[in-house]
Amino acid sequence: METKTTNYKSIFKATSIFGGVQVFNILITLIRGKALAILIGTAGMGLNGLFMSGLNLIKTLSSLGIAESAIRDLSKAHASDDRELMAKTTTIFNRWIWITAALGIVLTISFAPLLSQFSFSSKKHTLSYMLLSLTFIFAALTGGIYAMLRATRQIKYLAQANVLGGVVGLIVALPIFYFYGIQGVIPAIIATSFGTYVVSLAFRNKIKFEKAALTWSQTWNQGKPMVVLGLSLTVISLLTAAVTFVLNGYISKTGTLHDLGLYNAGLAIVDGYVGMVFTAMATDYFPRLSGVIGDEKKWKQLVNEQAELVLIILSMVLVLLISTTPLLIRVLLSKEFLAAKEFIFWSVLSIPLKGLVWVLGYIILAKGDNKLFLTVEVIANLIVLTLNIVFYKYLGLNGLGISMLVSYFVSIIFMLTILRSKYDFSFNKEVYRLLFVALTALSLCLASIKILGYPNAYLAEAVIVILTMIYSIRELNKRMNLKEVVSNIKAKISKRSGN
Repeated sequence: METKTTNYKSIFKATSIFGGVQVFNILITLIRGKALAILIGTAGMGLNGLFMSGLNLIKTLSSLGIAESAIRDLSKAHASDDRELMAKTTTIFNRWIWITAALGIVLTISFAPLLSQFSFSSKKHTLSYMLLSLTFIFAALTGGIYAMLRATRQIKYLAQANVLGGVVGLIVALPIFYFYGIQGVIPAIIATSFGTYVVSLAFRNKIKFEKAALTWSQTWNQGKPMVVLGLSLTVISLLTAAVTFVLNGYISKTGTLHDLGLYNAGLAIVDGYVGMVFTAMATDYFPRLSGVIGDEKKWKQLVNEQAELVLIILSMVLVLLISTTPLLIRVLLSKEFLAAKEFIFWSVLSIPLKGLVWVLGYIILAKGDNKLFLTVEVIANLIVLTLNIVFYKYLGLNGLGISMLVSYFVSIIFMLTILRSKYDFSFNKEVYRLLFVALTALSLCLASIKILGYPNAYLAEAVIVILTMIYSIRELNKRMNLKEVVSNIKAKISKRSGN
């Protein structure tokens, strides 16, 4: 029981820390966007966006997904307490990071004329892209350090690095834009990348590891599994982007640009609101799962514990989202986007199911079953695309929200069937109970809106929110003794104040 309580506390701690980091990063992004709008105007922001989109495309291809795929091997090596294995894995990873950096530079310089022609309809920015190739060194090395912190579960240092990196990036870029205006776009991108790298160097010493004497032939051969998994992740990223592109194209051609704008705006609100939860959990969950994946009892227990906390946290977050959707649209966008609220309502209902699909997906990734992972992701993306097209054709914008609910319902059945057959895994009864409560609370909110209408629905929603919060806090307390957690936080604050 003590071990389970510790696990819940660890999961909740990581989620809280990185949830805060995500909120901070969003604020930094908003501040940067506002500053750019004032200092370099729409033309400058457009120029910055074009350069960044080109660099991100090259990064997706040249990174080989190493920074993400290596988490599995590094976490397993770290959990084994085998110093020799950790030294070998770290050495292989660091060398592959340099390979990806070199690949990014070569690709950027080689395709600079093509990137310039495609983005600006001329080759006058060829030299700019060549100069921007420097960012691949800094980005790759920074990503490597962050991956090591994540794999060794240095949660506090990783959070600090993310926050300081965001602040330094902003501090470095703003003076450049202030003095040079639109001419400072290229120097600012390079300086921001370098500044973030310098911050990451301050945390590199927090990771203690030894170097292994390996030949480049051994690095190549022993690093292949890491690369293969990374390439699978890259393919999935490209596939997801392709599905989004095809769907957006279908909406614009068979529907209207108005619908497309509402769809993307609604999606941005939902993803931005709950994305913090998913990103925060992914930061800790995948390394933790990879570390125990060799012990069947431990990894199955961890998956169920993670699923329970995902549902408890999402229950609180989502009832607030669905209850404040009209207000959020007015604050974040404008009243002309209120037509997207129905789409958002249906989308929110799908998020608890998405949370479970997400938890399950990492099992295959941690197992290193690349073929199965790729197959499952391809099928899942095709299911999503097909259902989106069908539902939009017959039900319009609201159909896209309903499609998300149906897609994730189909996906979770699909995933559970495969995992039960392949790894003899199934969720415990507690997960299904929490899922039922989450969906019931959200359905009641939606029903109150449909039946009572605004503003009468606000009172009913307030009652549902309060009851859901009470229930969720009680569930959290059952798992980790919140009173003790609060006492520990107060003690740490008092200790720091005393110092």
